[in-house]
Amino acid sequence: MIIKYLNKKEQKINLKEIDINNFNNLSQIYSFTTENIAGYFEYLDFTNRNVLTVTASGDHIINAFYKGAKEVYGFDINYLALIFTELKLVALQNLNYREFLEFFMINDKNDVEKNRNVLDYKVYINKLRKRLSKSVAENWDMIYQNFNNNGYELRNSYIFNNKYDNNNIKLKSNLYLKSELDYNMAKENINKKEIILINSNYKDLNLRNLPNLANCDIILMSNISDYIKNIYNKEKNYLEDYIKDITQNLKNKTNMIVCAYLYDIQNTKYRTEIDNPIFRKNIFNKLDITYIEKKFKSVIDNCTDSVIII
Repeated sequence: MIIKYLNKKEQKINLKEIDINNFNNLSQIYSFTTENIAGYFEYLDFTNRNVLTVTASGDHIINAFYKGAKEVYGFDINYLALIFTELKLVALQNLNYREFLEFFMINDKNDVEKNRNVLDYKVYINKLRKRLSKSVAENWDMIYQNFNNNGYELRNSYIFNNKYDNNNIKLKSNLYLKSELDYNMAKENINKKEIILINSNYKDLNLRNLPNLANCDIILMSNISDYIKNIYNKEKNYLEDYIKDITQNLKNKTNMIVCAYLYDIQNTKYRTEIDNPIFRKNIFNKLDITYIEKKFKSVIDNCTDSVIII
């Protein structure tokens, strides 16, 4: 496995600059996905496909390779998401299933008692650090040092968004975490792959400027649509701007863009414009864009989620 940064820069992190309220160049880390990736990846054929995805927790990348993707690019405005993803990918290659779960999961199996071995410094030093890129290792060294090399304190700190940290949800959400067999399959599938990470927001991306991605097959925007009201700094009609941006820069004749992940679609207190099915339909009709909605069971009991695909 080779990890490369397309717009690599030797960035030194200042932990005091971490924004705990918004997505910026330095924002909180999500340890695992909050989406039911296992639910909607079944609707997509990743076999020998080129994929561009939000990096986030790194789970979209790992699950895409688990499903047979040929090449995966990950982008994120949050630099911490990129260095966490590198740590996670290196851990996937060098830890067994149980070691991986214990290193990243905050709780024990009963989801009550805290896991005192989370982000264990000895594991980091002895099994992971030397396999990280130089600048990423130096940044993780600094982060650990700020917490006295105490992984438990680090994992429970403001650096991580732990609002939805529940072991059961994490295991349900990720295909590669379903079992030791699935984990090993992901490890094998990713073993000889090259992963490209890009420190960028989606508005600055264009398929024509990304090597080997002019014919990108699948693009995963995760739940970016939850935040487009703030991104465009508008009270209304921001959905139209978002759809225009991603179709102009990322759509080609044959690819599929999963442009939105919608949580709890039966809830009529809509989070954003795209959650409102009538408003959504009107915007897509206005732009003469065809979309499909795929529904599936949420990892939250008694809820249904969906994705919007164009």
